[in-house]
Amino acid sequence: MNALVKSAAFKILGNPALLRSRLSRLADSDRLTITNFHRVAPPDGSAYRTIAPELFDDVVGFLNRNFTLITFAELADFRRADKPPAIISFDDGYLDFAEHAAPILKRHGVRSNHNVIPACIESGLPPLNVLVQDFVGKAPEPLLAEFDVPGFGPVEPAEGRERFGHRLSQFLKNKPMAEQKSLAKLLLPQTERMDGFKPTPMMGRADVRAIADSHELGAHSFEHATLACEDDEYVRSDARACLEYFTDKLGVETEIYALPNGDGRPSQLELIRSAGFRHILQVGEDYSSTSATNHRRFTMYGDSRHELRFRATGFRRG
Repeated sequence: MNALVKSAAFKILGNPALLRSRLSRLADSDRLTITNFHRVAPPDGSAYRTIAPELFDDVVGFLNRNFTLITFAELADFRRADKPPAIISFDDGYLDFAEHAAPILKRHGVRSNHNVIPACIESGLPPLNVLVQDFVGKAPEPLLAEFDVPGFGPVEPAEGRERFGHRLSQFLKNKPMAEQKSLAKLLLPQTERMDGFKPTPMMGRADVRAIADSHELGAHSFEHATLACEDDEYVRSDARACLEYFTDKLGVETEIYALPNGDGRPSQLELIRSAGFRHILQVGEDYSSTSATNHRRFTMYGDSRHELRFRATGFRRG
């Protein structure tokens, strides 16, 4: 779908009459809509897509007007109102949340759930798959042509940087964490060859503690591992490490664990729950319910208010 066709399609799908119809069906059901955001920031050259602050402002206003916005902690006592329930959720812990998203949420009087990665808080670096997308988007052509990722092919003919970065991200995310760390030792020195290269900054401990006063925190695994690529002992240790980090380093307790990069095996979800987490957040591009403790979420991205408003009502493919 090219840009013009996509824009026209979402102008139709996001028109007020169709959105009212979708909202009415949600109000008459037991569905809980969870919108999952990542970066809110002006474009910075990265191949990793951001949502412009002005578009985020618009969609938060849309959600606030048309949904009853709650947090996971409020689910136990939630009583259905005239408007359908929704939760605004964030993953990863990028610094631009504190700089751009949090002031917008405050202006609208809205709390969100934010799931952070302890290893990224400590290193100040984003997950490896995001860091390489930063490099792919910003590197001069000669450096990009020389970028050597073992087991991954070069840029395809006529392939844009965003598409190349996305393919590379998927390649890295689908590796066990031990392999990702080995690849990082080969890739990070290559990114450092670019003068002035700065990967997407993450929130530090003080930033996370500051947002905890207004927003609900969860863990997004300790290292941003794709759990389906890991064994059960890794998952068990990861869940314990997250809980210890939250209490010892952040001074905050949490019952929320958001799985990175999709889903884990059912046995792994039970391990996470037995460690002490109540709410487990998956991806799945589907609705949840107010009585659930395993939750599907809708990934939020888009280039226009029409697209974001449409996705905010729950966009399921097929």
